[in-house]
Amino acid sequence: MVVVFRFFILLITVWICTTTAFAVQKLAQNETYSLAFFAPRGEGDPFWGKFIGFMEKATLDFGMELKVHYAEGNLEKMREQIVSEAKSTERADILVFPNFKKGGETFLKIIEEQQIPAFVVNSGFTEEEEVGVPRGKYKHWIGELLPAEEEVGAMLAESLIKEGLRLRSTEKIPQLEMVGITGIVSDYAAIQRTKGLQQVVLNYPEIRLRQIVPANWSDKNAAASFAMLSRRYPNVTLVWSASDVMAQGVIRTAIKRGLTPGKDVLVGGIDWAQAGLQAVRSGEQYVSIGGHFLEGGWAVVLIYDYLSGSDFAKIKLRWRSKMSSVTAPKWETNKKRLAKIQPNFVDFKRYSRFLNPGNTSYDFRLETLFN
Repeated sequence: MVVVFRFFILLITVWICTTTAFAVQKLAQNETYSLAFFAPRGEGDPFWGKFIGFMEKATLDFGMELKVHYAEGNLEKMREQIVSEAKSTERADILVFPNFKKGGETFLKIIEEQQIPAFVVNSGFTEEEEVGVPRGKYKHWIGELLPAEEEVGAMLAESLIKEGLRLRSTEKIPQLEMVGITGIVSDYAAIQRTKGLQQVVLNYPEIRLRQIVPANWSDKNAAASFAMLSRRYPNVTLVWSASDVMAQGVIRTAIKRGLTPGKDVLVGGIDWAQAGLQAVRSGEQYVSIGGHFLEGGWAVVLIYDYLSGSDFAKIKLRWRSKMSSVTAPKWETNKKRLAKIQPNFVDFKRYSRFLNPGNTSYDFRLETLFN
């Protein structure tokens, strides 16, 4: 009887150990999540390179795997990459992409057919696209994180106008003339940023917005566009550019035409691209607004919590991030803070609600990086 009892105890012990081992193994497997990101441009792009850098750091912090696909500016290539990933037997747990060249709904149809979750970043949907809201018409579209694009377009316009009016007060110029250089006309970011510019100008009767032209996010196109605009409107002193990259094209053209950027013409851009920040430092570019490349990391935080069972939907499905501005006169004040906005300085685990149950929401402000 004693032998039988001991044998029974041994069986129970083995069963418990085996079950525990499998449970630990399963838990470990469940925690090794993977995501695939589809970048609209090529490797080394000034903006997307930073975006992916923060995404890489966040996935590293959470022990996740990251696959990056580069579309090289080709919408069809991105569509093919998404189809290939969604149908792969080793596909990622979740797909992440922007609404590139209004191809986003096509992407949503693919993920719906293949029943794989997707998260939209950076570039969203216009009202005309009628895709509805996340987890509505497209149930596998779990959420989105986008910059407050209209707000940033307005911020850039306000910054340029206020500095222009300040300078005008000393030179007694009756009216200031302004032009806008925007991105791809169908892009959500270009559309929303331009709306912000147009809304702000309505509040300033002393500003004359001459024309807004697209330059497809290209410095070369922007250089050519500003050459045309400066010939057509020789009194232009304010140049609103939807990106820092395009602002560099404007600056080059201004110098070729004998103008002094920062004095004869005020140029502003968006993205905090390295070239843009260097131009702000030198004074050739008056202002750069950015910080939204951090969304690469913020998106991973939301996705990790979703996959871990702490769904962000309990708070909201659509997230908007804020940006900050850096101006040439305040460069010295801001350069130390800018130096801290590097992937290696951010611990993304502290933003997770799954890992920090005491967090009631997500604090995705730039200011949190300096605490």
